[in-house]
Amino acid sequence: MHRFEMLDVPTNGPKSYSGNFGKAHLTCETLPVTTFEIIDGELPTTDRRNLSKDQMYLLEISQALRFGNCSDELARRSLSTLSHSRWLITANRVLRLYVCSPASSFKLKQIAEFVMKVYTTNWFNIKSKHSLKY
Repeated sequence: MHRFEMLDVPTNGPKSYSGNFGKAHLTCETLPVTTFEIIDGELPTTDRRNLSKDQMYLLEISQALRFGNCSDELARRSLSTLSHSRWLITANRVLRLYVCSPASSFKLKQIAEFVMKVYTTNWFNIKSKHSLKY
């Protein structure tokens, strides 16, 4: 959460952010997907059978950003309710907002790149390699 606050996106209670970004976060799944810039990030091989709904969404939206194409089916999926204690949901909502924001702002792109290149990569590494040591 510190990353959001650093980028001027303060919290507004346990389940929301304030400002334009915070409002967009709450309704991102209702917005249509638009053309977006690819964000590359490594995703390790993951056994899909062991993923929850939110984890599967993170994997699939991350793949969409890597290849520059978000399917209609993925765009229609509803997202879990935002909660500051569940970073996975926040990551899903950031990436969903990114694919539906034409000419994404610099701040949104920075956050989406962090989610793709740091959070998602590490999350799936830890999920798939239980004995991984850094």
